[in-house]
Amino acid sequence: MPSTMIHLSVAHEVEPEAPDFFWIGNFAPDYTNDTALKDQIHLRNTPDRWASLEKLYEEIDKENPFERGWVLHLFVDAYWDVKQILEYRDWYISTYAGENWFPHYREEIGWVSYYLYHHLPWSKNIWSSIKDAKLVNINSSLPITLAENEWYRDRVARKHAESDPMQIPQLFTEDRIMDFSLSTANRYREWISAHSESI
Repeated sequence: MPSTMIHLSVAHEVEPEAPDFFWIGNFAPDYTNDTALKDQIHLRNTPDRWASLEKLYEEIDKENPFERGWVLHLFVDAYWDVKQILEYRDWYISTYAGENWFPHYREEIGWVSYYLYHHLPWSKNIWSSIKDAKLVNINSSLPITLAENEWYRDRVARKHAESDPMQIPQLFTEDRIMDFSLSTANRYREWISAHSESI
């Protein structure tokens, strides 16, 4: 899966003037470290991840920005998992001649998120909106409590604010992430359009 600012970069391509709950919905599904629960939330434990995502999209309130953000998060993860993780694995093994690539992948996507946080021109305004959001006003049946949402929002905001602005990713450069964000946003619009026409 990608990291917070990668999710927000795609979200910014999809709805650049979105309200605060949309941004929070775009990273809230990662609130838990429980692997089984995370797989359930991200639909990785289902026989058909895409069919499950379509079913979830049918069930959400399309006027609810938090729920729209949540679905977009799951869509981005599904696309990222198909290609980007494998490309990092192959790059790491060929560059460092080592098999223990996954911890370095996790470190790399953290660096990406922190770099984008400090360098994208719209980041400051969106994070101000995220930090000021009154999460008690979120009305959703998605599997996250108010306390979990507030704890994770505050934790993610703090980690990004305290991060090193000069830590530069190795493989996932800003240009590469912007290309991914634009192409994934376009795929998402096509997916929404096709899904809307079929119901």
